[in-house]
Amino acid sequence: MTLGNRAFEFFLRSARTRLEAEEGADFAAAIAVAAREEYTRILPTVPDIGGSANVFQPVMLVNGWIAALHRALSARGRPASQTIAICHAVVDGWLRKIPTFLLRLVGRLTFSGPARAFFESQASRSRERGYPADFVWSVENGPDGEFSLVFDECAVNKWYDANDLHDLKPYCNFFDVTYSRLMGMGVNANDTIGLGCERCALRFKHGRDTQIPSMLGPIIRDAESSN
Repeated sequence: MTLGNRAFEFFLRSARTRLEAEEGADFAAAIAVAAREEYTRILPTVPDIGGSANVFQPVMLVNGWIAALHRALSARGRPASQTIAICHAVVDGWLRKIPTFLLRLVGRLTFSGPARAFFESQASRSRERGYPADFVWSVENGPDGEFSLVFDECAVNKWYDANDLHDLKPYCNFFDVTYSRLMGMGVNANDTIGLGCERCALRFKHGRDTQIPSMLGPIIRDAESSN
């Protein structure tokens, strides 16, 4: 089994545990089987956007996991919001196993000079458009230390469109909200291509409250009430 497949199985075990608690063992087992089948079909369509040279290549792989789970659930009449609720709960659970001080330290280091230089380099590379399926983005420095990643093209949404996964698009930035809340990164992800905006802007500011988009509010509240 490859590293990528092992990672998917790890994700799927966590998702199955969540589903078992909500809908019973039989339903969760059936979804797990279906999601594995979907992942086998989906994986070849996940685009190469530069491999290990692109910081966002893992984002595309993880979206393959999300899409596989979503197709398994949607085939049984379940909405995209349930897929995202499960994925949020899984990621939130993983992150909460990490000591809070370490999460906060990583969040703070993201605003450091070397980190910003790294993101600038990655953004510059994206604007060369060497990979048609890639993100195209830039870094903007705003007032009072705000630090923004602004995407003119989103690889995730392009891939969703190409694979008839349109109902996942409004939730494409759920992960940014999930980790920002725990790492003190204060993201505002209300402007996204998935919501119909011209560009996607992830606006970070260390120490401020993370702004939770309206479609994620019920998902996050439900996850917190069940913990």
